[in-house]
Amino acid sequence: MITPTQFKPAILADLIGPAAAVGRILESKILRLRADPGATLKAMFYGAPGVGKTELARLLAAALGNHPFAIEEVSGLRVNVELVKDWMSTAGVGALFGDWQVKVVHEMDRIPTAAQDLLLHYLDTLPPRRAFIGTSNLQMDLLQERFQTRMQTWKVEGPSTEEIIAFITDRWPIIPRQIAAQIAVGCGGNVRAALLDTESQLDVQLAA
Repeated sequence: MITPTQFKPAILADLIGPAAAVGRILESKILRLRADPGATLKAMFYGAPGVGKTELARLLAAALGNHPFAIEEVSGLRVNVELVKDWMSTAGVGALFGDWQVKVVHEMDRIPTAAQDLLLHYLDTLPPRRAFIGTSNLQMDLLQERFQTRMQTWKVEGPSTEEIIAFITDRWPIIPRQIAAQIAVGCGGNVRAALLDTESQLDVQLAA
């Protein structure tokens, strides 16, 4: 049995709530991108912590990159001028692994201001079959407004109480619905927090 803290969405359909709705839209978008040899992708998912932004970014990157070596995943804190210059110098190099080359930057709101102007230029000159995927918390004002005009942005809300209850009880039926409801209310839409609380309750149920 996969425990709650071991659970990782393997496909977009594994997501719940609004993240799953975004995932369904992305499934058709991925098909269009794969069929277009001149396509690029510049996308950002933003919203509160724990609602599925990171998993959306990773699943989208995996679907396009199609190979772990085709994907570079970094924190926004590491995106400095030197790193963006390196990305620009290698942008025209053909993909050695997978169909696409994909950059994933988590917490784009933490990118130092000095690197943001150069990153905007990188996005403007992205060659075909390249993708840049970012995530951000609700601190959108920390990003230059020009990012929002260059990237397709998706606001991801947290799942509802009922969606979290169904998610827990479907995967771990040993958890009583009443306990699942308490977890769902307490987590405030944060799926990560719900999984941690479910893990604790699973331990209690198995020990009983």
